[in-house]
Amino acid sequence: MFIMLPDSLTLLLWLAAGVASLFSLLGFLSQVDWKFELFSHFRTQYALLLCICLLAFLVGGNLPGVLVSLFFLAINLALILPIYRRITRREARMKFYRLFFANILGTNTHYEQLILAIRKTDADTILLVEVRHNHLEQLLPALADYPYQFTQPDVKNFGLAIFSRLPLGSTQALCFDERCTPALVARLIIDETPLTLVGIHPYPPKSRTQAAQRDHQLKLTAEFVRSQPNELMLAGDLNCSSWSHTFQQLLKDSHLLDSRQGIGLQPSWPAGNPLLRIPIDHVLYTPGICIQARKWGQPTGSDHLPVIVDFSIVTTTHAQGGKK
Repeated sequence: MFIMLPDSLTLLLWLAAGVASLFSLLGFLSQVDWKFELFSHFRTQYALLLCICLLAFLVGGNLPGVLVSLFFLAINLALILPIYRRITRREARMKFYRLFFANILGTNTHYEQLILAIRKTDADTILLVEVRHNHLEQLLPALADYPYQFTQPDVKNFGLAIFSRLPLGSTQALCFDERCTPALVARLIIDETPLTLVGIHPYPPKSRTQAAQRDHQLKLTAEFVRSQPNELMLAGDLNCSSWSHTFQQLLKDSHLLDSRQGIGLQPSWPAGNPLLRIPIDHVLYTPGICIQARKWGQPTGSDHLPVIVDFSIVTTTHAQGGKK
């Protein structure tokens, strides 16, 4: 038996379903114009709204509404659900190590909260972006038990820092060219096995120019990744979500894998608004690495939630076919 819905509610449902459906389609047009990429980030929100509309249309016996909501819900679920598909994880021969990655927000002055969030994870390696001099004044004494450190603070939002208990073979702030922000490249030694860790925070796409700079940097990053002979992890606030064409192109060009695969989306920004959160903080890796777990960290006072990844190196074969 159907329930007769008020005309005003029916109109509201059609408006909600129509907006979610339109935005779902616009999200596929990011290659046409950088502004359309904004619509690609909110797939989970579209799916939730369309699911609510679908249920309401079912209750009201509104067949056209049911069909429209179901069609566009299916489109969004087709993009979301594959991320939850389980993958076969190889048995690791070595113990797991923990990486803590966070965009700590350049204007963040919640130092105690930041330090507590970091210390609680007991990570082997800590990688931070948006690091400024005032952050280091607090972090350096608090993380003195991390003997391997490299810091490159910046007065804007492109400072980098790494703190590690794992030996570092070398570290550098690498700028591919004048259109790119610095990337942190660290060569770690894990059980006598080299691992390259890359941390990046490209420009946010707030304009056509900045969107082009971000895309350019991610393209050069992919080229750099492919040139590396060892296993590699790439962590960063990439300023693009899992459904962005730019992000998908990075995966394709770099041959890296997404640490979310088989675990879930874990959207990390904005930290203070769960309903609007999108996944823009990424940890990617080469196939010779095994991801045991991936989760959020405690809030740090930033507008981003930290990402914690437990991993081990199960082979010494690079994604491009290095030697065993």
